[in-house]
Amino acid sequence: MTYPANVSSEEKVSVRGRSVEFFYYLATALFFLFVSYFLFLRIMNFEMRRDEQLYVPPIRLLNDHALYGDFFYNHPPGSAWYFYGIGKLVEPSYLLLSGRVGVFLAWILFAVVVAGVVHALTRSGWATVCVVVVSLVNELFLTQTGVSATNNFLPWPFAFLGLSLFLFALRNERRRAALAVLAGFFLALAVSFKLSAVAFIPAVAVAAFLLPRSLKLKDRIGQVAGPLMIGGLLGGAPILAYLFRDPELFIAHVVRYHTGPHPQYWRLMSGDGEGGAMSLAQKLALAQEIWFAPAVAVALAALLAVALTVFARRAENTAPEPKARIGEVLVLAGVLLCSVALSFVPTPGFPQYFAPPLVCIPLAFALLLEALGPGALPMARPILLAAALVVLAVNAPRLGQYIGKATHPQQWATMRVHEQGMTIAERMQAAGVSGKVATLSPIYPLEGGLDVYAELATGPFAYRTAAMTDPELAKYYKMASPATIEAMFDKDPPAALLLGFEEELEKPMHAYALSHGYVQSAPLGFKDRYGTPTLYLKPGSP
Repeated sequence: MTYPANVSSEEKVSVRGRSVEFFYYLATALFFLFVSYFLFLRIMNFEMRRDEQLYVPPIRLLNDHALYGDFFYNHPPGSAWYFYGIGKLVEPSYLLLSGRVGVFLAWILFAVVVAGVVHALTRSGWATVCVVVVSLVNELFLTQTGVSATNNFLPWPFAFLGLSLFLFALRNERRRAALAVLAGFFLALAVSFKLSAVAFIPAVAVAAFLLPRSLKLKDRIGQVAGPLMIGGLLGGAPILAYLFRDPELFIAHVVRYHTGPHPQYWRLMSGDGEGGAMSLAQKLALAQEIWFAPAVAVALAALLAVALTVFARRAENTAPEPKARIGEVLVLAGVLLCSVALSFVPTPGFPQYFAPPLVCIPLAFALLLEALGPGALPMARPILLAAALVVLAVNAPRLGQYIGKATHPQQWATMRVHEQGMTIAERMQAAGVSGKVATLSPIYPLEGGLDVYAELATGPFAYRTAAMTDPELAKYYKMASPATIEAMFDKDPPAALLLGFEEELEKPMHAYALSHGYVQSAPLGFKDRYGTPTLYLKPGSP
C-alpha cells in the first residue's frame, strides 16, 4: 500500500493496524459462516430418530389439539410450543424441517451467547473464537443430542445465559437487580424446555442469599434473591400455566411417566438396556464415554492448562491483584457438581442426560482467562489455538459429512421425509380412501397432511408402556395399548396402516390389517434406520 508524502509514519502504522484488524474480523466472520453452514447441513441431513416422533408432531397437532389433554407428551411444554412457533415461521407443512431449523437456531443462539460472555470478560477476539470452538464442537452435541429435533439441546443456551447473567449481577452494583431478574428468567425458561436444566438452579439459589458478601442479608434478598425469584416466575410461566390449569394432568405426563412406566419398560428390555444405561456401572461407563470423548478431553486439558497458568501467575506474584473472583468460581463449581450428580438420576440413562456439565465449560474458560488479565492473556493463546485446531480436526469428518449434498436440497433428510409423507397421501388419494392413518411413526402421514389417531400421535412411547401403566395413572393419558388397539380400530377403522418400523409392537396392528382385508400398497420406495414401511389400504380400494 502506498501513502501520500505528507502522511506521517504514525498514521501509516494506524492505517495498517486498522487494515489488519478488518481482515481479522472478516476472516473470523467467514470462518463462522462456513462452520455454521456445515453444521446446518449436518442438522438437515441427519437421519430421523425415534425420539423425533414425539417432539415433531405437535407442530401440526397444536393447531387443534390441547397439549397433554388431547395427546401424550412427557416433557415440559417449552419445546412443543417452540417448534410449533418455528413451524409457523418456516412452513407449517414441513414438520421435520421446521423442527431441525429450530435446533439450528438454538445452536446459533448458544454460539452468540458464549461469544458475548467470553468477550465481555476477556475483551479478546481470538480468545472468544477459540472458546466457542473448543466448548461447542464436541461429539455429544454433533450427534443425536444436538442435531435432531428434540428438546435435548434447546435449554442449554438459556441455562448458560442465565448462569452468566447471575455472575454479572454479583459484580454490577448499578444493574444488579435487573441482571438478577434476567438470570432467573432464563434459568427458569431452560427448565420449561427440559427438566434436567433444573441442575443449574440450586447453586444459584443458595448463592443469591450469600453473595455478594459486601451486602447485608436484607440487601441481598432485595437486590439479588428477590429479583431472581421474580425472573424465575416469569421464565417458568409456561410450566406454571399448565400446573395451575390441571396440576395432576401435567405431573402425570412430565413426572410420573418417567418414574413409573418408563423405567419399568426398560427394566423388561434386554440386560444391556438396548442403549439405555440401567445400573450405576452402566451410567458411569456412559458418562466416561461422553465426558472424556476426544474433543471434550481436549477442552478439559486446555482448561486445566489455563488454570495452571493462572495459579502460576499468582505464585509468581507478577500480577498486583489477581482477578479470579472466588465467589463466582464457587457458584460455577456448585452448578457443575449439581449437574454431574443429576446426570446419574434418570433411569435409564441416555447420552443427552450427561450434557449439562459440558455447558459449564465455556464459562469456566471465561473466568480463568479473565483472571489472567490483559497483560498475561497472550500466555494462553498457544494453548487455546492448539485446542481449537485439534477439536476442529477431530470433528471435521462430522462437520463435513454432508457437504456433497449442499447443492441438492431435495436429497436432504428433512426434505425426503416430507416427500415420503406426500407419497403416502398420494397413494391414499389414488386408492380413493381418506381418513386416519394408524402408525407408530406419525411424522410420515402428518408430513403428507393426513390425520392420525390421537392415541398414537406422538409415536410408540405411550403405546409401548400402556400395559404396565397403573390404571390410576393411565386415565391421564390419551393412549392405546397392543391389547386395546383392535377395539379402538373397530370403533374407528383406519383408512390406512403404515407399518414396518416397530416389528414387535406392530404385531396387533399387522394382524388387524390382515384379518380385516386391508390391501397392501405397492412398495413406497423408501426406508429409514428402523425399517422398511408397508402401507395397508382400507378394503374396497383399488
